[in-house]
Amino acid sequence: MHKKKHLIGHIIYVALYSALIVSTIVFYNSANLVKFVYVGLITIALGIVFVSWSSKSRKKVSKEALVESGIYAFVRHPEFLGHMLIIFALVIISQHWISLVIGVILIILLCFAMIEEEKRNIEKFGEAYRDYMKKVPRINLLVGILRKMKKGNDPNI
Repeated sequence: MHKKKHLIGHIIYVALYSALIVSTIVFYNSANLVKFVYVGLITIALGIVFVSWSSKSRKKVSKEALVESGIYAFVRHPEFLGHMLIIFALVIISQHWISLVIGVILIILLCFAMIEEEKRNIEKFGEAYRDYMKKVPRINLLVGILRKMKKGNDPNI
């Protein structure tokens, strides 16, 4: 039953993501705010970097191991962060309320998915994942960078 629910969630997510892409194309720059389009394109590129970097970091480690290196040293869910950035970018590129509604729904779904993934990781890795959760923020990259810099300067942390 859990796998069926998970599959249905993925289908809904993909359908909404597709709808967001279509709405971005149809309503491209609907408010005629060209600077937002440029910000959106840069944000999409950044999102793609996070999704790619997370995939590369996971490939370096066994599927049964907890990944704590690469981008995972800064945020626990870099792939979700990347997708959130892409969704945000598509919304600001389209500048339309339909894209905004779809984007908000997608980000809410991603938040639920992160929580579910953390539950599975706690079951799988136990205390090691709980310790990782204390050290690395969920998706707040700035906090992750600051913690990493502080840790690099203070051997007692």
